[in-house]
Amino acid sequence: MARIVIDASATLAWLFDEDNAKARVRPILDSSELVAPWLWRLEVVNAILIRERRKLLAETLASRLLQALDELKIDLVGEPADRTVVGLAQSARPYQLSAYDAVYVDLAIRLRLPLFTRDKNMRAAAKRAGVGLIGWGAS
Repeated sequence: MARIVIDASATLAWLFDEDNAKARVRPILDSSELVAPWLWRLEVVNAILIRERRKLLAETLASRLLQALDELKIDLVGEPADRTVVGLAQSARPYQLSAYDAVYVDLAIRLRLPLFTRDKNMRAAAKRAGVGLIGWGAS
């Protein structure tokens, strides 16, 4: 089973079936060992809660989606103890990424794993960094 770094955009596309992503993403989820930085959990839960608050999701559906996330087997990786805020900014700057997105790209670089993201800026940064990509037209 291949290990891959998954980000919130790929997870949410699957969860909300954005652009009919569910059929394309589920086989990748089922055939991969998923790895994500610790903030993945915050990002996906926040996206669900925002949709619920905006009345785009009923609370019962939001609860089912949260349960589906809890059932995903994802190895959540903590922040490196020696990373400074300066170091985090240095990871983001060359690719013009947010600090959040830079954490995903950095994790893929450190673990030498492909990145599964739908985010165009992260995909471009991963390509420039020599990180492999999964799905959404990856080469």
